Amino acid sequence: MKKIIAILFLATLLAQFDIEGRWHIVGYEDAVMYQFVDNEPFANAGNKYTIYSIDGHFDDLEGDMTGGTPHPYSIVDDVITIDYHFGNVVSYQMNFLCNEQVVELISDEYGIMTLFRENYDYSQCNQILDECFDFTNIDFGPCFMLLGVGFQNNQCNYISGCGWTNNGVDYTDYFFDSIEECEENCSQSQCQDGFVEINDMCFHSGDLSIIQEMIDNSYESNIDLDCYNDSIYCGSPNPYMDSQDNWGWIAYDGVSYDMPGNENGIVEPLELGIQEWENGRLTSFMCGAYIYCQLSGPIPDNISDLTELEVFRVEGNYFSGTIPESICDLDINYDDYLAFDVSYNQLCGPYPDCINPEQEFWGQYDSECINLGDLNADNVINVLDIVQIVSLILNSEYEINGDYNEDGILNVIDVVQIISIILN
Repeated sequence: MKKIIAILFLATLLAQFDIEGRWHIVGYEDAVMYQFVDNEPFANAGNKYTIYSIDGHFDDLEGDMTGGTPHPYSIVDDVITIDYHFGNVVSYQMNFLCNEQVVELISDEYGIMTLFRENYDYSQCNQILDECFDFTNIDFGPCFMLLGVGFQNNQCNYISGCGWTNNGVDYTDYFFDSIEECEENCSQSQCQDGFVEINDMCFHSGDLSIIQEMIDNSYESNIDLDCYNDSIYCGSPNPYMDSQDNWGWIAYDGVSYDMPGNENGIVEPLELGIQEWENGRLTSFMCGAYIYCQLSGPIPDNISDLTELEVFRVEGNYFSGTIPESICDLDINYDDYLAFDVSYNQLCGPYPDCINPEQEFWGQYDSECINLGDLNADNVINVLDIVQIVSLILNSEYEINGDYNEDGILNVIDVVQIISIILN
């Protein structure tokens, strides 16, 4: 019997601060979800994943909208510590509410972030002291004594009555002292589905997720920029973008706004470069040479989802890999380098049809590129490459560019695959 009690006590202790599972973020319910996966037996530790959505539906971790490398976490008592990589480690005190369906992550440096579990109705959590309580349909009597300011019929109103008690429930703590205080706590997003409200402006969740993917790819690349150890500009993406002195800005519906970093140690989408938005959609993204975004890793394959984009300038960064074919689906003038420029990165050929390597300002730092199938290095895969690979096979020679299936052997399988590329 003692063993059973000990096991039950251990299970209760480990579950006391159980963050495992899928959580919505208050204010971003339809755009971002965190999933905590406890993968260390007998320890409260694991990985935190971020999942994005454009319609309020969140896939599992195998879906296309799971962003970047997971962040390791560990829990000691009521403190969760999350490693955001590259020295960015943040600790939060966890305050669980409403039968552990809601948790406040509290940081002295970054404030409070509130999460609630997937499928839980957050409006039912009455333990939150600064909750915006809806007084609609509550009658405090026929008197005209001013009780205070409350949220009623989707707006903040002065509420009168004979007292603060209704049906035995005292609502005193749910009133505000002023309209301003009520509006600050009860302001509701006016954004349509698929958009996120940030600083009273609506931003398309999908557009933000692609910028986030470029940021995540940069962190994951682990690129060595060979800069001074104490440089505040050293990193990919450029950590200075998270500074209060960040030189970037955004224009929203023709009005320009400074967007200083929040200095939380992580570069976030609206802190990156110079951006223009119209009706909540990204129309211009400039992270070119003179802006020093220092992006790296691959260009996202779903770049074409930026359907309203008219300017895409990322020249002089550290993007690597190949340029996705989907980039040609953007509504951009590819012949105008002031509207479109991906030159002087570390991008390898062959290049998509919309890119002309013969342009005056084109160039890539591609000395380490291996263009599979392009044996004569003319940036075109054709019959000349077939002739060359057949010659290598007959002479029992090896050339890495001809090893299309990357199995370490040149044979007829590579020839067949390269012919397929040419025919298609």
